[in-house]
Amino acid sequence: MALTLRDLRRIAAGVASQQDPPLDVIAAAPAEGESTYVEVILTIRGCSVEPCRVIIGVSRNASEREVQSAVKARLQQHVAEHRSKAKP
Repeated sequence: MALTLRDLRRIAAGVASQQDPPLDVIAAAPAEGESTYVEVILTIRGCSVEPCRVIIGVSRNASEREVQSAVKARLQQHVAEHRSKAKP
């Protein structure tokens, strides 16, 4: 059974709340013309150095655990890149 957009937002929000700095889920939206590929958009709370948003592509056919892993890996990568850009 495919995950709903609400499920994907909930899963992403759970992972995002555990990050440092915390991130907020802005949206989970299907890609144009796609029924299973969804883009989850997050923003870094208190961000002052671009890019402050992260877009993560996930499949609605993935398991909850697979989505959690994908979101966590992409967020960790983005936060590490973001921190390196923010340092003088």
